[in-house]
Amino acid sequence: IARDIQRSIVPNEFPQHKHLDLYACMMPAKEVGGDLYDYLLGDEYLYICLGDVSGKGVPAALFMGQVTRMFRALAREKCAPQEIATRLNNEFTEGNDNGMFVTMFLAYIDLNTGSMDFCNAGHNPPILGGEFMEMETNAPIGLWSELDFVGEHIDNIKGLPLLIYSDGLNEAENSQQEQFGDEHLLKILQENHFDSAQQVIEYLHDEVE
Repeated sequence: IARDIQRSIVPNEFPQHKHLDLYACMMPAKEVGGDLYDYLLGDEYLYICLGDVSGKGVPAALFMGQVTRMFRALAREKCAPQEIATRLNNEFTEGNDNGMFVTMFLAYIDLNTGSMDFCNAGHNPPILGGEFMEMETNAPIGLWSELDFVGEHIDNIKGLPLLIYSDGLNEAENSQQEQFGDEHLLKILQENHFDSAQQVIEYLHDEVE
């Protein structure tokens, strides 16, 4: 049930756009995970989010569904990423008896200028142009009420690959309990040429396997 809920939530089709090459993939490590991603594409802008919900199973899948629906609603209102994070946090700290939370990276990208406004809520730092982004971490969403999340800005990311991921990638372990690791991830992105976003994701998937 949880897997079916998850698969119905995350997008499986990606846009054809002259200024954008976008692709994503989610592979549960066991029966079901708590990862999520979503996007909202306008004529001249892109909202994206990627998150990791605490816990597993049906509760995580339902929480994930609530988060993605509210993200999409706030993106349609053209809210800034930090405002989306703040409003999500206000919503999910109220009556959160199970103590569930989500780490999340949210961004608004202007497809004409290449500017990116973003907010990182306790999530792994994305990789931009082959380097980990330095950023405010903020708290995860859903843990503490009445927080004001901090947003940040980059003037232009045109032509730079942006990889957003969950710790299911860099903390994946082999049979010897060795992690995939940040350095391995960076090395792959820095030393290989990729023709598309899909090729990057499929290559990383195969490497983790």
